[in-house]
Amino acid sequence: MLIDILSLAATYAVMASGFVVVYRTSRVLNLAQPGFVLLAGYLAVDLLPDAAGRSANPWVLPFAVVSLLLGGAAVGGLVYWALIRPLAGQSRISLIMMTLAMLFLLQALTQYIWSGANSFIPLPGNQTALELLGSRVRLFDLVAIGLGALVLGLIGVLYSRSRFGIHMRAVAENPALASRRGIDIDRVGAMSWALATSLAVVSALLTGMQSPVSPLLIGATLKGFSVALVGGLDSLAGIAPAALLIALMEVLVIQFVDQQLGQTVPFVVMLAVLMLRPWGLRGTVEELDRV
Repeated sequence: MLIDILSLAATYAVMASGFVVVYRTSRVLNLAQPGFVLLAGYLAVDLLPDAAGRSANPWVLPFAVVSLLLGGAAVGGLVYWALIRPLAGQSRISLIMMTLAMLFLLQALTQYIWSGANSFIPLPGNQTALELLGSRVRLFDLVAIGLGALVLGLIGVLYSRSRFGIHMRAVAENPALASRRGIDIDRVGAMSWALATSLAVVSALLTGMQSPVSPLLIGATLKGFSVALVGGLDSLAGIAPAALLIALMEVLVIQFVDQQLGQTVPFVVMLAVLMLRPWGLRGTVEELDRV
């Protein structure tokens, strides 16, 4: 059960980070993120090689994964310059409605191309299990835990140690002052969207380790959104504890109460936490006035 909790928490944490990265930098509630995850999932199904392709050329898989990540980043940057930047100075609700429109567009696009197909991403090792502490553990669960920890660690280092991360923090805290200090706000915004859409690719791959890609992936990504709200939309530090809390509660309900009821747990926890702390577990109180 511990591995199940950690694996689920890692997946939710990566999903949540895509929402948090954009909100921290641009104060935009990116409702299009589930659509990007769904699109990335279907593209992964089509582009990643099957067992025969991997046997013929072992470099095809890493090349395909890197291509998806770079393609995701390019799409994120394009979305910022084409759709978000032109709305600069408009009301926040206008930006939110724009991201919601993008979600509907991405849903329609994937439905048109893939007709709501239910397909597994051809990842190697999906049948592999290991002995760990006397129990059989799926390799994919361990990979998900490791990849989730790696992603959160890299984002933390990016924000705290790199020059660009410092610029992102400066823009998040005071855009006007950051601009006067010579920081290119548009470049920072485009990079934050590029990072978020790359995280959508990682989220799709992580989800593909557990279940097939289908339109239901949008609902799964909304669980990641609930993690972002519980942790605090402006807080990277809140992602891990929120993901662990929600994953723990969900697994316990599935194991001991009802599997279908367990699917509602992330949203019940979200409502409970937001009633007590509207800014989230680690979010700042000041952010309440900006939403």
